[in-house]
Amino acid sequence: MLLIDDDAATRMLCSVSLRALGIEVIEAEDGKQGLELVRRERPDLVLLDVSMPGLDGFEVGELVRRHRKTRHIPLMFLSGEAENDSRARELGAIACLAKPFDPVALSSLIATTLKPHGEEVWA
Repeated sequence: MLLIDDDAATRMLCSVSLRALGIEVIEAEDGKQGLELVRRERPDLVLLDVSMPGLDGFEVGELVRRHRKTRHIPLMFLSGEAENDSRARELGAIACLAKPFDPVALSSLIATTLKPHGEEVWA
């Protein structure tokens, strides 16, 4: 899975929790780098921070959805604002989690999503 967040502490917290579950994590520190990794690596899931300088999470999500080779990749957003839920749903996201988030709950949701037949979950 690919984690795109400009905050190093958030990336570390998420990565440690996910790797503890045996999930391979690729990290990107901004939207531009993240988009390049999505196109090159084609991860099983992309977890995006909504608020980032340059390309924000929604812009990256839109670009992922537009490309025929990446449009199927599940998206999940992290956001500090509840009103972002509707925008995330428009992009077909499986979840838009509010910050601060519980890293154990996030890891569990991602692990469940990466298994076949995952269902939409909104927190």
